[in-house]
Amino acid sequence: MLHIISVFFITSLISFCGSIQLGPVNLVIMKEVLEGKRSTGLLIGAGVCIPEFIYSFFALYAATWLIPRHQLLITLEWTIVPVMLGLGLFSIFKKKKEATIPLEETAVASVAPNSSTSKHLAKGIVLSALNPQLLPFWLAILVMLNGYPFFNIETFAHRIAFVIGTGVGEFVLIMLVVWLTSKHRDYLMKKMKKWNLNKVFGWLFISLALFQSLKLILHP
Repeated sequence: MLHIISVFFITSLISFCGSIQLGPVNLVIMKEVLEGKRSTGLLIGAGVCIPEFIYSFFALYAATWLIPRHQLLITLEWTIVPVMLGLGLFSIFKKKKEATIPLEETAVASVAPNSSTSKHLAKGIVLSALNPQLLPFWLAILVMLNGYPFFNIETFAHRIAFVIGTGVGEFVLIMLVVWLTSKHRDYLMKKMKKWNLNKVFGWLFISLALFQSLKLILHP
């Protein structure tokens, strides 16, 4: 039992640390929370965890099959570029909303009947599923920590602890992002009052797409 707990907590910690980056997922969630939609941000975050479970599961069983197939990994990495460009252009051309809407009003609006829970979950699933780093990341972690007594994955229970830990660490980080963004929302909105928030996030998405493209071109 102690070894199962060790695998779970180590995996959760790695997932938490690996999620601390200004990527598409965190940008989308921050944008929703800054608009007062905390529940939407959490729903997207819950959706994000589902592909994390799936990729980590395949990482356990598919290492020997995928690692030699370099071209497939490159294809997956290129897939995220048009997705980020699309998110960026959509944000830039989206009509600007007033930044003075009270948090309490928008919190109620976020759970209104016209808000689809499944839509927000699906948004998180798509954003995470198109992250080409997930599978290689967990493959690398499994290879690096293979053989260490505190992380030796031998039984079915160890595999379950590993898979669950990948999603738990991600969601804990997302809850922290939601809490910090919500806590400092007034300060952030005051500073951004003269900016078009949609354009700010739009250009950030486009910058990430360009960075990803340069990385793939320079290091194919």
